Amino acid sequence: MCIRDSIYAYSGFTTDLVWIKYALSWLLVLVCLPLVVGLQGQEERPSSILVTLMNYVYFLPMTSYLGCKGSDLGFFCAVAVYWLVLLAVQLRMPTILVPKLPHRHTSLLFFLVSVGACLFVMGISGIYTGFRLKLNLSDVYGIRAEAAAYDIPGLFAYVLSWMTVILSVLILYWLQKRRYVAVGVLVVVYLFYYSISAQKSVFLFLFLLLFCYLLYRKWMYRWCAGLLSLGVMGCWVLEAGAQFLTPMSLFVRRLMYVPVQLSEVYAQFFREHPLNLFRDGILGKLSYDPVYSIKIPKVIGEYMGTGSSANNGLVGDMYANLPVVLGVFLMPLILVILFRLLDAAARDIPQKIYIGLCVFFAMSFCNGSWSTVLLSGGFLMACIFLYLFPVQKEEHVKNEQS
Repeated sequence: MCIRDSIYAYSGFTTDLVWIKYALSWLLVLVCLPLVVGLQGQEERPSSILVTLMNYVYFLPMTSYLGCKGSDLGFFCAVAVYWLVLLAVQLRMPTILVPKLPHRHTSLLFFLVSVGACLFVMGISGIYTGFRLKLNLSDVYGIRAEAAAYDIPGLFAYVLSWMTVILSVLILYWLQKRRYVAVGVLVVVYLFYYSISAQKSVFLFLFLLLFCYLLYRKWMYRWCAGLLSLGVMGCWVLEAGAQFLTPMSLFVRRLMYVPVQLSEVYAQFFREHPLNLFRDGILGKLSYDPVYSIKIPKVIGEYMGTGSSANNGLVGDMYANLPVVLGVFLMPLILVILFRLLDAAARDIPQKIYIGLCVFFAMSFCNGSWSTVLLSGGFLMACIFLYLFPVQKEEHVKNEQS
């Protein structure tokens, strides 16, 4: 494994090498490699960027985990079929073409949404926090505890959760148009938005989008595997040479291997317990009775003995909600359909606008149920906003010709 069990054994990362399973993990990589390479020729599709990132931060670490951990062969087969189906459907399913609205309409709409988003956030801030602007990261837990007691109506709470995506995309839009006064106003509103609940992910999301907008170049997608490999090697050198564990712990263990480990825990739990059948998400909102009295991530956290909220997506989400023989085919199909919505929405938009969203949602789908990512996670709202994103007529014609 890429992480040393002598250091991380306390969290369950131990090596139990079984050579036949190690060989099978390499065989899985070699079988999937042509499909992974095929995605490199689809860089015009946002979904291909998203799936490529999922390959590198979830499925390839999964093969390392399966080969070195001695995981159950049934779990190995489920992962293999799931990954192959996801890659095959992603490569073969056609793009949905949806006519874009005229530029004059979307420009006016974005201006009105900018004003509306500012008024909404400032209204919530005024009602519940008295226009508090607090950027001190040392007191985030106190602010979160206070925010948990806010009695924000259900619809308003959903709209407030979407503001992370809405305000960030608006900032990129006005930044692209070089309207720096509008950018400044939206950044200030974004800080008030952060101060409502002090979620660090709110800060990180905007930073990620701005970082990708300013620094991303198209060649980076083709060299994604090399760049990630250099990053992992750099973390390893810092750990082995300088005894600096933080980069390896955060960026390799936490981002790549913890989701993989949790997927196996989900598989172990739901082999012995009733399936959730999406009742934490869509069916639960349709008044179907829940199978468990608490949310599935909390159920898994208690099963592990940590009491934490053990969120997981992709293979773990499949094990929680569907029989394996059905889930390995149906869940990848559901995901690719959602990804095609993103492709249709982002058509003709400069890649630097949506590349940060692809990175964010790749991590979101690895760490959360698809229905949660779709609604409260902001994926559907991101698709709507990208569809409405104003594109100049000459840009549209240029992209159509290319």
